[in-house]
Amino acid sequence: MNIKINDAVFDSFPNLESARLVFKQFEERDSQAMFELRSNPKVMRYMDSYSYKSIQEATLAIQKNNKAFEEKKGLNWTIFEKESNQFIGYFGFWQFFRHNCRAEIGYALHPDYWGKGYMDETFKTMLRFAFEQFGLHSISANVNPNNKSSIRLLEKNNFVQEAYFKEDYFFDGQYIDSLIFSLLEPK
Repeated sequence: MNIKINDAVFDSFPNLESARLVFKQFEERDSQAMFELRSNPKVMRYMDSYSYKSIQEATLAIQKNNKAFEEKKGLNWTIFEKESNQFIGYFGFWQFFRHNCRAEIGYALHPDYWGKGYMDETFKTMLRFAFEQFGLHSISANVNPNNKSSIRLLEKNNFVQEAYFKEDYFFDGQYIDSLIFSLLEPK
C-alpha cells in the first residue's frame, strides 16, 4: 500500500501515451486550442465555471498549470490525437491532498471528439499512472449532477458516488448541487 506521493514524477514532466493519444505538458502554443475548448458552450455547459473570454485567459491557465507542476502541486496534460497531432482536450490531477495521497481530477474534451472513446482511453492511462507511478491512494471527481456523460464515464471506470451535496456551490448567481465520486487504489 502506498503511503506517500512519488515526487520523482515531478523530476521531468511525465509524457504518456495510449493507443490513439499522446499526453504531454501544456505549452503556450496550446493557448488558441485551449481557448477554443474552454469557450465552447457545449464543453462549458456543466463545467460550472466561466468560459474564457480571450486567448490571454487560456495562456494564463497554461502558465498556472505549469507552475503547479514546478511547485509539485498539480499534474495537467494536454490530450493530442496521434493520427492528426490535434489538441483535443486535457486531463489533470489538479488538487492534491498529499498527506492522504488523494487528488481531484478535472478533464475536458472538444465536442468534435466526443463519442469516440477518447476520454475512456485517457482515464485508463491516467488511472494506471496514478496508482502505479504517482503513488495515489484515492482519486475524486466533483461533477454537476446534470452531466450524465461524465457520470457514465466515471462509473465505467469504477468510480463510486460518495456524496450528493445540495446547493453547495455558488456559481453565476445561483446555488447548484455537486456529486462527488471517488476511486480507491486497487488492492
